[in-house]
Amino acid sequence: MKDQYRMHLFSLLIFIITFKSFSQVTDTIPKNSRKAMTITFPEQEIYKYVNDYLPKFILTGLDGSKIDSEFLKGKPTVINLWFTNCAPCVEEIPVLNEIKSEYSDVVNFVAITFQEPNVVKSFLKLTEFDFFHLVNSKAYLETFGFFGYPKTIILDQDLKVMKIEKGFATYQNTKVENEIEFKRRISSHLNELLLTSRN
Repeated sequence: MKDQYRMHLFSLLIFIITFKSFSQVTDTIPKNSRKAMTITFPEQEIYKYVNDYLPKFILTGLDGSKIDSEFLKGKPTVINLWFTNCAPCVEEIPVLNEIKSEYSDVVNFVAITFQEPNVVKSFLKLTEFDFFHLVNSKAYLETFGFFGYPKTIILDQDLKVMKIEKGFATYQNTKVENEIEFKRRISSHLNELLLTSRN
């Protein structure tokens, strides 16, 4: 009887741990996208775009202007997919700002969110995020299929997707180590692209 009782307790404990882990992951995914999730977490569809071209877009900037993806051509581009109440997204913003300050003359830096302009503007009053912001992009983001936030997409000068990086919280080191590794990865991709474009 005691063994049976222990087995029930053990099973309950495993269930709680699994549920908690699942909840932490879903917290980084907008509620309107969670219906596409399954408990088995299928391969994230966004990665099929690596070595393919970025889907074309005409999206809205914070000032209401319409921005065509063609304007990014000619330079490598960093695109960050994020939203304001995504904790891992916000956590990596200072590192993204550092990268932008180092490469701003030779690389495009764009942030894309499904959120409305007023939400992003309110956030930016309190937190510096020194990228060019595109908003109200829900329909465009859905072209990437299921994915968890944040994602950082590295494009070459012809808008070909060369790499997609997860948020640095997924590296499972200390926060400082994660920041260093994230910055190293992004910088390495950009240096390679810039070197190739000069040859």
